[in-house]
Amino acid sequence: MPSTMQDPDGVVTISLGAKGIVELELVSSGEKWGRGPGKDIHSSLKAMIDSPSWHLIHALNTLVSEDSNNIAIENYPKPRPMTTEEKELIAKAARVRSEEQMKKQLSTQHWIDDLPFQRALERLESQPTVNIEGLVGGYTGSGGKTILPHRAAAKIDMRLVPDMKKDEAVAALKAHLARHGFSDIEVNVTGGYDPTSTSKDSQLIQAQVAVLKRAGIEPLLWPRNAGSYPGYVFTSEPLKLPAGHFGLGHGSGAHAPDEYYVIESSNPKVQGYDGAVMSFVEYLYELAK
Repeated sequence: MPSTMQDPDGVVTISLGAKGIVELELVSSGEKWGRGPGKDIHSSLKAMIDSPSWHLIHALNTLVSEDSNNIAIENYPKPRPMTTEEKELIAKAARVRSEEQMKKQLSTQHWIDDLPFQRALERLESQPTVNIEGLVGGYTGSGGKTILPHRAAAKIDMRLVPDMKKDEAVAALKAHLARHGFSDIEVNVTGGYDPTSTSKDSQLIQAQVAVLKRAGIEPLLWPRNAGSYPGYVFTSEPLKLPAGHFGLGHGSGAHAPDEYYVIESSNPKVQGYDGAVMSFVEYLYELAK
């Protein structure tokens, strides 16, 4: 989860929260299914023996709509509709941010359904997701290897927005798989937590705004980061405290091979490492007032 940072043009966005997340692994195996092989066998035998890999693929296909962009899990927790204030914050940001630059940075040419920029940003902030992080099964080296794998696994993350709970999402997923004939597929939850939200009027956020304005920066307020961090520990019961991120400087490419952070900035609008560190000092002093 990145801190509040400057984009390449020096614009700073303050996130008022973040989506929650569930990370899990779905595993299909001949042993648990009772069909297919209990070990890897020769692929010619597919003519007479079921495939755990195809079994997993069919299960995955039931989780989302035909275009894969909407969740199709029955009785899945419902997201809270966007508020008027959240829509206004996104509309303001859409007027300032560069759609062309964002597409270039993300190496994409289209948003889902070819939505206009503002609508795509609203979807980014308001919609839960079911994403396949990775698929693993059988031989994945160079060339071919004619086997029928006995096991296949999918790494999944499910992003959650306000009014959705991690445990409720997992329960709905398990019930859905069982209802569709996939009760044999293992659901191994490896981590996760609920979404988090903080009011823009909280002292924490207002301190961030004050520090940025003193530096000549008019920050954008953003409903929530589409990524996740466990801020719910602070914002939920029993503490119910505000939580947020802060810091100048610029970086991007989270979790990608080309992830970077600017150490020495040649752009006068963007701080380097030293300026980013100093921004934290100023922020803590502002909070202490």
